[in-house]
Amino acid sequence: MTARNKVEGSTKPKRSISSEFNEEAQKPTSAGHILPANGRRTKLKGKRFVITAAQNNTDVHPGFLKALEAYCKDKDAQLLVSRFTYNKNAYEKGDDGEVWYDPKLVKYFFEGSTEITPKIVIGGELDISPTAVNPLSGFDNYFQGASGIVPHPKVALKSLPGLGEDNARFLYTTGAITQRNYVQKKAGQKAEFHHNFGALLVEVDDNGTFFVRQLAADNSGAFQDLTDKYKPDGKIERNQRVEAINLGDIHAEKLDPVQQGVAFGKGGIMETLNPKYLLIHDVIDFMARNHHNMKDPFFWADQHVKGNTVEGGMRLVAAWLKAAERPETKNLIVESNHDEAFVRWLREADARFDPANARFWHEASAEMLREIEKGNSDPNIFETFIRKFADLKTTEFMRESQSMVIAKDDTGRGIEVALHGHTGPNGSRGSPGGYRAMDTKANTGHTHSAGITDGVYTAGVMGKLDMGYNKGPSSWSHSHIVTYPNGKRAIITVKDGKWHADDKKHKPMEIKLAPPAKKGPKAAAA
Repeated sequence: MTARNKVEGSTKPKRSISSEFNEEAQKPTSAGHILPANGRRTKLKGKRFVITAAQNNTDVHPGFLKALEAYCKDKDAQLLVSRFTYNKNAYEKGDDGEVWYDPKLVKYFFEGSTEITPKIVIGGELDISPTAVNPLSGFDNYFQGASGIVPHPKVALKSLPGLGEDNARFLYTTGAITQRNYVQKKAGQKAEFHHNFGALLVEVDDNGTFFVRQLAADNSGAFQDLTDKYKPDGKIERNQRVEAINLGDIHAEKLDPVQQGVAFGKGGIMETLNPKYLLIHDVIDFMARNHHNMKDPFFWADQHVKGNTVEGGMRLVAAWLKAAERPETKNLIVESNHDEAFVRWLREADARFDPANARFWHEASAEMLREIEKGNSDPNIFETFIRKFADLKTTEFMRESQSMVIAKDDTGRGIEVALHGHTGPNGSRGSPGGYRAMDTKANTGHTHSAGITDGVYTAGVMGKLDMGYNKGPSSWSHSHIVTYPNGKRAIITVKDGKWHADDKKHKPMEIKLAPPAKKGPKAAAA
């Protein structure tokens, strides 16, 4: 018997309230529980936890374990390792006939339903096959109104709807601390491809609010968390720049001022992480003539009373983009459906019956026609007018069919960031699942609901969680994607004006508006 077999507690014990044993076989012949897992839930003490998963009969990734131990010491965090089984029958039929777990992990093992706060629970009792294509399937209501963590080597995140603002719940998987060890058949080979060396950080502030982000390691075991990089030799490198930030969809006319402060204020996301790229989606809401309300006469009346116009919205976007520029960061505008609403309005609106916007419609239409006369059949008229209203130095506008890949590895593969998420392959409606056929990792937006699906990460929204056209339960959240130079990613979610547990609550930040549009035919050039 090997040393691993002899480790006390290295096999997952069976729990039961009552059982009758066959003395010869030493196995229970009957068992049961009155209460479900949530009724037997235990509670953790502490403020910071790192949760990952380990597979039976599989060696730990030594570099990742060393890096995680350094992280936990540095952050005063508890490392928790949940166990799962795979191909158990094959090992039980082996020479030693035992299922074991790497003894290096024994002191970190935990099991059972475990509460970090009433709002987030670890499903330590779950034993889901690593070959599960969607490990979060079926758990929408399993955690009884709380967000839930499912131990599994495939990284996934799912947003769940709740009533009221900022009441979305989340399901997370953890990633694994053990090496790849799969049966080389279709299901096992697919699982091996999606196996991630990773863990989930959960930190709780003094008010009991929890914050979660992914700790994703490369094959050496090294990983970066915000600006600190933890290496497989236990060393730490501080003040590391991140590759990119994908902010949630902006919707400038409906921007949440608190979220603006969190992103761009002192100690905020941009100042702290100093990204090489800033990815910007749905920078305009196009509220004045939004396609969601185009046929609502009472909405038009409301916009008239409030003085909202298309030109005013464009000027606000220009002011926001100017304020968002930083000398060391390249801002990339991802062409999005709300940005495209401007051209749609030019094509479909009857300006004769819209005096508040008639002049600007004619000016923009004339500019469109001039571009066509020059041979440009598909001009970015949205960019044309934004640049008329603001002198943008570090901002680039990308088109819908353009490709932009960041964080490339040695093979040239990286993360596609030019997809908003509203259009899919062959003209279909876009969805995170639909992008899997592209065989590329991607950062997207559009849904306003944070998610991770097979390498496609989706950000939330910077705008208000109530935009008027979203009714009923909502899975929207103020979530953003952080991409590190090695191509690993994390999703951070803002809560109560903070983007991590040690953050100070940020104050609202307003954008200084551009001057009012001048009257007369040359207003667009002002």
